[in-house]
Amino acid sequence: MLAESRRKALVLSGGGGRGAYHIGVLRFLEEHEWFPDVVAGTSIGAVNGAAIASGHNAHSLWSLWRRLNTAAVQKANWNVLDGNFLLDTSPLRQTLQQHGWVNFDRINSDEAAVHLRVTATEVTTGHLHVFGNSDDVYPSKMQREAINLDHIIASCSIPIVYPATQLHDSLYWDGATVANTPLGPAIDAGAEEIVVVIMTPWDSEEARTTERPGNLLTAASVMLEWALLASFQSDLKMFRRINELVRLQVENARLRAANAWLTSQLKGEQPDFVDEDRDGVPDILQDKYHELPEPIIVAPNQAIPVERIVQYTKEGHNQLYRLGYDDARRAWRAAGKLVEGEAGQ
Repeated sequence: MLAESRRKALVLSGGGGRGAYHIGVLRFLEEHEWFPDVVAGTSIGAVNGAAIASGHNAHSLWSLWRRLNTAAVQKANWNVLDGNFLLDTSPLRQTLQQHGWVNFDRINSDEAAVHLRVTATEVTTGHLHVFGNSDDVYPSKMQREAINLDHIIASCSIPIVYPATQLHDSLYWDGATVANTPLGPAIDAGAEEIVVVIMTPWDSEEARTTERPGNLLTAASVMLEWALLASFQSDLKMFRRINELVRLQVENARLRAANAWLTSQLKGEQPDFVDEDRDGVPDILQDKYHELPEPIIVAPNQAIPVERIVQYTKEGHNQLYRLGYDDARRAWRAAGKLVEGEAGQ
């Protein structure tokens, strides 16, 4: 049942074949009884997000990932000179449709497991489009419509690597081209407690060092890697600036409330505002000025090889699944939260 609550959001970045990392994170969160109300995903994050909205949990989704290989996602485009992409994603369409990954009837009904947001970039304008299966809480440009396979494939259409996808009357590329980690859509949907999963180290220059690309495919992957990182850093910087603005507005509200209280006292009047939580801000202003907690960011410490973006192997999935789980535990602990089973807590 589509939850009325929008408090918890899981933001899933792009990264192609590295998407098994998401599932390790999801397993950790579920073990700690943290279940998202909103999932915002880009590229492979849109695939996993649609699967979650269809009712999959970490266990069932991991069973699908363990069987996923490169041939089930893409095949060579032998007419490169006549096109502008290297790999054909028609196998991915077939896989998602025929192997139980997604249920669009459920996604687009009141039985959807989560409020889903997926992103794609319009080729001709470069504009980011956000598509969702429910209305946003806050004013936004999100397009509420029936989500279908074209929305998901469009979000996965990495420029140069994969073909653009026709959606409505336009062509679309991977949403990560503009916004790899859609923090904004999650907030617009109403989320307050956000877990962001990004498969690129983001806070260490040394850890982000990438080997020189040896061919066109790895060069395209490296280009995508830096685009993913840059978009996330930009989103996070904007998030923090908005929070700082909110803090200033809250402080201003406190000062105005104190001034109004003193003025009323001098006039022998009773102040006409209510502050039941005793935080110095009149309750009437609480909804207007609302600071969000810092998101919990799950990311690897070391760069994952870029070729994993276009490789889907059982060994690679196992490694990434375990890595995602371990990184989620590390991020959870760093956020001051209890990690089940650890001594001394």
